[in-house]
Order: sequence, then structure tokens, then C-alpha cells
Amino acid sequence: MADRRDIDWAKVPYRGLTDRSRPEPVELAAVVADLPAGLQNRLAERVDRLGYVNGFLAVGLHQPGAVLALLEMTEQLKAAIDPGHVLIVALATHHALGNEYELAQYLDVARNHGMSEAWIHAAQGRAVGGLNPTEEAVRRLTLTVVFASPPRPALTAAGAHLDDRALVAVVHLAARFVATSRISHALSLRPMTGHSPTFDDNAQKATDA
Repeated sequence: MADRRDIDWAKVPYRGLTDRSRPEPVELAAVVADLPAGLQNRLAERVDRLGYVNGFLAVGLHQPGAVLALLEMTEQLKAAIDPGHVLIVALATHHALGNEYELAQYLDVARNHGMSEAWIHAAQGRAVGGLNPTEEAVRRLTLTVVFASPPRPALTAAGAHLDDRALVAVVHLAARFVATSRISHALSLRPMTGHSPTFDDNAQKATDA
């Protein structure tokens, strides 16, 4: 499929960036033009769906191939397990690690999928009960990855509910969220309320100054 050419990348806003921090966000128009074949579409899909590029991508695209490969891996892992289990892995990981940036995003996703507040609290580990036995096994396996706990008890318990394909997907997805949680912390990303200025806005401010 040919790359998308109908987005004015200079005007796509960023969200979730801390002001005046380094590394600076990429200039999307320049980076997108140099992406390997087909990868521009992956960003275009996100812009179509969300209307913005989040801070993780805006900064991470200093290494575009690595970040876009991470997105591809994440999509494959999410496709391998139940959508509710994906949310449990995300909520449990980001709550445990205090990653407010990504936790806020997945709280929105969970609510948009109709999950109750009781379920959301339980998935984060903030309340006892609220999850069925399979969901609780997924949560405990996730925390084994997060805290590098002895794996056998949680793996055995989850194995009573999930096949090997799903087990491996949960472990890999939890490790992926641990990695992105650490990256988000290192880059001082913030929960995405409002949006950061576009490069055009910044350029105009510099001209006005």
C-alpha cells in the first residue's frame, strides 16, 4: 500500500510533552518524509484516529525505525489475547510503576470500552475482587514481570486459564509496558490534557519574540 500523502505533518499537534525539555520533539514533516516504505501509514492511522501525535512518538521518532517496530510488536501481542486482558496488563503495569502518562491513556480506553470503575480499580490492584479468575491470573502474571518475582506460581496459575500462545503474549506485553513506562519517565512525559503546540506555533512565537 502506498504511503499517505494527504496529511500536513507540520500542523499535526503533539500531546503529552513536558514544555522546554530535551530531547526536543521531532519535526514531523521532515521525519515522516524519510520513513521507510509503508511506515508513514502507521503514523497516519494514529493521526486519523486521535487527531494528534503523542509525546512518546513525538520524541521517540528520533529513532523512527525502533519506535515503529515497537508499535508493530505491540499490535501483534494485543491481537493474541483478549482485549480485556490487554487492558489488565496495561493498567496493572502502569499503576504499579507510577506511570501517570500511559495510565491516563489506558484509563480512558477502559472507560470507552465500558469497563466499570470497580473493574478498573481491580485491574490496577487498587481493590480486591472485581476480576474473574482468568483476569486475576493475568494481573498476577503481569506483576511477576513488573517486579521480577519468582515466575513459577503466577505462570502455573495463569496456565490453568490460558494456552501457551496467550501466556507468552501476556509476558511479552507486560515487558513491553515496563519498557515504555521507563521511557516515559525518562522523557518526563505527562498525562495528555490539552495539547502541546505545533512546530508552526513555536515558529510563530519565535518570530514574534
